[in-house]
Amino acid sequence: MDSQGNTCALRHQSLKVLHYLALHANQVVTKAELFASIWRGLNVTDDSLVQCIAEIRQALQDSKHQILKTWPRRGYSLLTSTLQAKAPQSPSEGLLPLLGRAQELQDLEHMLLDPSCRLITLLGLGGVGKSRLTKAVVNSVVQQFPEGCYFIELAAVQCADLIPGAIANVLKVSLQGQRPPLEQLQRFLAGKRVLLVLDNIEHLLPEAAVCECLLASCSGLKILTTSRQPLQVYGEWLYRLQGLKVAQQLAAAPRCAAFALFMQAARRVHYQFSPTVDDQALILEICRLVNGMPLGIEIAASWLKHLSCAEVLRELTQHLQAVNPSAAATPVSALSQVVEQTWQMLSTREQQIMQMLALFRGGFTRETASALTGAGLADYGSLIDKSILNRQPNGHYVLHEVMRHYASHSYLAEASHLTTTQRFVEYYLAKATVADAVILGGQQFASIQQLAQEHDNLRECLRLCAEAKQQSAPQLLHLGLKLVGTLGMFWFLANHWQEGDHWLARFLALHQQTPPCLAQGMALLAAGGISAVLDKHSVADHYLSIGSQLAAQFGGKVEIARSLFVLSILRRLQGRYLESVDCGQQSMRLFMDAGDEGGYQINLVNVGHALFKLGRYDEAIPLFEECISLNQKLGLTLSMPYALINLGRVNAQLQQLPAARAYLQQSVQLTEQLGVLLYRAQALCALGWLELNEGKIAPALELLQSSMTDYLHLGDREGQIAVMLGIGVAKAAQGQLNLAWQCIVVAENLAKCLKLQAFAEYPALLTAAKQRIQQGLGAHELVLQRNLGLVSKLETIFNTMLAETIAQ
Repeated sequence: MDSQGNTCALRHQSLKVLHYLALHANQVVTKAELFASIWRGLNVTDDSLVQCIAEIRQALQDSKHQILKTWPRRGYSLLTSTLQAKAPQSPSEGLLPLLGRAQELQDLEHMLLDPSCRLITLLGLGGVGKSRLTKAVVNSVVQQFPEGCYFIELAAVQCADLIPGAIANVLKVSLQGQRPPLEQLQRFLAGKRVLLVLDNIEHLLPEAAVCECLLASCSGLKILTTSRQPLQVYGEWLYRLQGLKVAQQLAAAPRCAAFALFMQAARRVHYQFSPTVDDQALILEICRLVNGMPLGIEIAASWLKHLSCAEVLRELTQHLQAVNPSAAATPVSALSQVVEQTWQMLSTREQQIMQMLALFRGGFTRETASALTGAGLADYGSLIDKSILNRQPNGHYVLHEVMRHYASHSYLAEASHLTTTQRFVEYYLAKATVADAVILGGQQFASIQQLAQEHDNLRECLRLCAEAKQQSAPQLLHLGLKLVGTLGMFWFLANHWQEGDHWLARFLALHQQTPPCLAQGMALLAAGGISAVLDKHSVADHYLSIGSQLAAQFGGKVEIARSLFVLSILRRLQGRYLESVDCGQQSMRLFMDAGDEGGYQINLVNVGHALFKLGRYDEAIPLFEECISLNQKLGLTLSMPYALINLGRVNAQLQQLPAARAYLQQSVQLTEQLGVLLYRAQALCALGWLELNEGKIAPALELLQSSMTDYLHLGDREGQIAVMLGIGVAKAAQGQLNLAWQCIVVAENLAKCLKLQAFAEYPALLTAAKQRIQQGLGAHELVLQRNLGLVSKLETIFNTMLAETIAQ
């Protein structure tokens, strides 16, 4: 089928090529692999493959090469993320029909298809069924958004600043580098026809300006939010959702959606339930009493496992009268009474379990919850029977947000709550400590993935600690300090730089008057490392100066080794290469003395990089090779592609061009598998300059343009400078002297403003390009193009050049 869902025909050979690419979807498949698989043993030319690729693109209606992408000099990738829209349907969504929402479904479909409706807020109380209706709406319009419909659950998101990260996580967009997450998201969504569903956004208001920012910069984007209150932003369309309609006459009960929902929920816990005529009248009264609120109906129906319909109605009526005898029932009071009565029906043990479960953000496993609560299978079964807890197809448990909110505010006692919170934080601190202990070695990616899966719960721990009072909960504040120090390397390696910077600054500020300790030292080291990669070098120096002293005073060999490693990185980024080498070598010795080969190997590539910058190639090469050898022994880490890139650079400088190309191409392939944009950008840039050095201008430009795309996404300005100089050299070789001079001027001016050292890997090429430009342009034209370069932004010149290239 093509990208529009239509059936299409392909020749047998083209179909085999497509099948092989599909088996290796989202990976780069080389020409050699395709020839070996499709035409094994046959002598065919490149034209056979080119014809197959062209036929596949024509069949898929992929004229812009967005589905089947060509990677110059490397091969092809079938990008499955663009082949079908993403409907937010979990395996359990289709198990139960959506009842009584036909009109609402139709209204919302029309609104989403209206070009003037770009921001829609589905308003309603918690428990009225907003999320369920939204998923049904999206599934009905998914074909209208060819590049995807995405459902983003925001209940577990703590602050508006984390909304872009939550969206990116669902879209599988990697947020890396220095550019703010919202900007990276805007760049990704620009030009795409996408529907984003932001579920449960009310607790992030009024700070949630992300909708306005995304809609302003992404013309093809539509956003559907669910909330208990309006967003109060320009261009917002409101749709209010009420409870299900309840039949007034008994004879209409079989056609009543509220009645049908009650029966559906009742039979899930009591399959033989067959209501009498009197029971049917009681059921309608129960539905009226809860104002048709779906959550209230489902919870009340679950009581039939223990009560009769008459007893259910009596419990609800008595409780409502006890709460407010004179007031008429409203949707808020009706649902509140059901939730509160359900809470009162729990045993003390179940209430204590619920109080702990309410701390989890998002889903949780039975193993994790049991470790904290001591709950057994019978406890989970009881909570599921009461419609409080749901078990997902993936084995995770989820509390309904209304019940979670009620439980989190129903503290049995202040002392009990503090004890519960401390156990929760201590549990996740222990998990983070185990992961951090091996995060520099062969279990690096497993550790990063484990912490990423628990990121929402780790954030909740930090929030609880940061909001604790020094007088009543000093231990929680200290646990928070330990946790940010423990998460520092995770934030550093996983590119959560802005978030890590925020948490670290917050906890260091909270502990300014705290007596010096190791936890404070590790937090300072983490803050120093993240400040270094965010180009806040003076701030990093301050943090590392104090943190290194505390690590030496209170820590052991590993803590001191980590402090020296981070300092070595900072010194390299500052251009103080000799100091970087010295710190790194000290760190390596300490890591080896401590038996930590992971810490040793991560230093190898950083020290090697500093030696490379010093021109000491013979000393750098053995370090890179030892790093690769240790990765093969211990397991893959981020050091492997970094070492391959630097081996490529060194060999290029030594004029060992075949070896340089092999190392760099291997690095590109590995970084694409790992999704590490920075290293891919560096490898592509190095390959581009390598092609320039051999006079291969067209392939060099393709590589440099791909590298620039990554660098712009990352916000890495030093990388952008290196690429732009290469593009200037290429354009000079093509005779486009005006554009070449603008590229070189804008790059050199940016480097001067940032106080960066000049790009020095191919000085002869750059000098020759400048001479060609100066000889080919008159004095007046040189001044004019220089001035244009000085007043233009690097990205603007690049985008203009790229648009002209595509137009040609």
